[in-house]
Amino acid sequence: MCRAFCGSWNVLGFFFFFLLRRHPLTQVPSQISLRFGRDMQKKLDKGFLHLSEQRGAGGMALVPYEETTELGLQKFHKPLATFSFANHTIQIRQDWRHLGVAAVVWDAAIVLSTYLEMGAVELRGRSAVELGAGTGLVGIVAALLGAHVTITDRKVALEFLKSNVQANLPPHIQSKTVVKELTWGQNLGSFSPGEFDLILGADIIYLEETFTDLLQTLEHLCSNHSVILLACRIRYERDNNFLAMLERQFTVRRVHYDPEKDVHIYEAQKRNQKEDL
Repeated sequence: MCRAFCGSWNVLGFFFFFLLRRHPLTQVPSQISLRFGRDMQKKLDKGFLHLSEQRGAGGMALVPYEETTELGLQKFHKPLATFSFANHTIQIRQDWRHLGVAAVVWDAAIVLSTYLEMGAVELRGRSAVELGAGTGLVGIVAALLGAHVTITDRKVALEFLKSNVQANLPPHIQSKTVVKELTWGQNLGSFSPGEFDLILGADIIYLEETFTDLLQTLEHLCSNHSVILLACRIRYERDNNFLAMLERQFTVRRVHYDPEKDVHIYEAQKRNQKEDL
């Protein structure tokens, strides 16, 4: 999913490595507020940068970030990120300079891809969709493991996403893989209700304004037999709030935790009506 990309220098010597610029994925926000005071200082101490953008529906506002040294940023500036999954070498093109945080590989995508490779869920011959795919790593891995995958993001991200899919999937697998526009809560009519066996999302729980649209999208795409897998870090209380919202419509359980990367994977399925009686 597209994320706004902004930054500034902290006068106390903390370096914010996000440069305020206009880029194709989002417009430069008209208003940006940094939450200072003790709360902000705690976030800085933990290496989190929180930007709040006052915009209408569909705006991107939150940039969670944990790398506080220039060395930590170097992996995002590399034009290619290389991985080995499903007996394939995968080279993901990154474009930090022009597309910002939407066009780099985040830890949640790596952890979810590893979880899929472990065989935790059956993929061969099943239909899967990746939401807010960004670079497309998770969808690419799912396709290599045998799923028929629809890899989605907002329209402005699709050309970049397609380039990674085409570069990393053999032709016979590309024919079973679709890159398609999906803006949460908006163009759901182009997807059949309950269309997918598996719904995948890596680091898509970060912007509170999108929670309702994301839940609506999950509800639309899921059948009673669909499985949702969401990989994320729990950075703020609102992340837990989303999980609580999710539990009102789905049964939710944590199925995996990577302590090194501090990434959780949650599995969710639609609640059986009889369970709610």
